[in-house]
Amino acid sequence: MQCCSWSSFSSSGFTPHIIHRDIKASNILLDEEFDAKVVDFRLARLISACETHVSTDIAGTLGYIPPEYGQNRMSTTRGDVYSFGVILLELVTGKEPTGPEFQEKERANLVGWVFQKMKKQQADDVLDPTVLNAGSKPMMLKMLRIAADCLADNPATRPTMLHVLKLLHEIVD
Repeated sequence: MQCCSWSSFSSSGFTPHIIHRDIKASNILLDEEFDAKVVDFRLARLISACETHVSTDIAGTLGYIPPEYGQNRMSTTRGDVYSFGVILLELVTGKEPTGPEFQEKERANLVGWVFQKMKKQQADDVLDPTVLNAGSKPMMLKMLRIAADCLADNPATRPTMLHVLKLLHEIVD
C-alpha cells in the first residue's frame, strides 16, 4: 500500500508530478518495519501541473513498459499505473512478466496470458496455487480485476494511482 501511496502522491494533483518510468517489483524495497519504499529514480522525470506527458526515448524494463511508450514515445503518470498493474499480476499469479513459461507465441508475456485466461472466463486458473485458499481467493480475484483496470490499452481509461489505492484499501479493510 505504501508504494501505491507514493505513486498516488506523485501523480494525483500534487506538483510537480513525478513519472518514475521504471516501476517494477525489484524497485520496491521493504525496510525493517516492512514499509514499502520505491527506489531507483534514474529514469524518473518531473513534469509541471501544466504538462500531460514527457516526450522521451523508451525507458524501463521489458514486461513493465506500457504499450503506448513504443507507439508515441510519451511518458505519462498513467504509464506508471500500467507498470503497477504488472506488479499486481505478479503478486496474484506468482509469475514474472516475461518468465520462461511465456515463450510460446500465444502467451508472449504475463499480461497477455492473464487477459487470454480472463477472456475465456478462466481467471481462477491464473491465481498462484502456493497462496491460494478459500479465504484468499476473493481478495486475489479483486486484485486481478484492479490489475486489469491498470493494464487497459487506452491510458486515459486507466485509474489514477489515488483510485487504485482506494480500491486496494477496500479489499483489505
